[in-house]
Amino acid sequence: MRLPEWRSRAACRGRLDLDFIDPADEQVDRCRAICAECPVRELCLADALASGEAWGIWGGLDADERAKVAEQDGHPAPAVRPAHGTNARYAKHRCRCKACTAAHAEYERERRARLRARRRGTAPRAYVLVEPVRCGRTWAGAGQYVIALPGLPVPAEAEPDEPLAAVA
Repeated sequence: MRLPEWRSRAACRGRLDLDFIDPADEQVDRCRAICAECPVRELCLADALASGEAWGIWGGLDADERAKVAEQDGHPAPAVRPAHGTNARYAKHRCRCKACTAAHAEYERERRARLRARRRGTAPRAYVLVEPVRCGRTWAGAGQYVIALPGLPVPAEAEPDEPLAAVA
């Protein structure tokens, strides 16, 4: 991946004493002061707005300030993207790097294997909860589907769902 040309002229380039991505409270003012004198401040801000950058100070604005500008100017809202090498990054964010493409291929292989197992009738049986069940700190509500893990008993609060019809 190639970085934009403007980054080589940025005033923050090589400033290892400051963290522009996750600055501590005492560093924010110094980061903004460097941005204020940067020759490529507008390009930096435009790039952060166009990509929906969710972290750090870009073009002198933090994520909350960029969110307001993005909303006014029609840019995507700053958002945290899934990590590279995940199907979500491939499918939702259209990343076509090798790691994301490989993750998508693996996801598709597993999805097709589940579909074939369902067609053969070897898919795990789903159960419907009759009453709410506590699951750690949260609750699974009545009417939710659960799948029993191999070797674990089915909850007493569950009843078998109708068998899945074979897909032709």
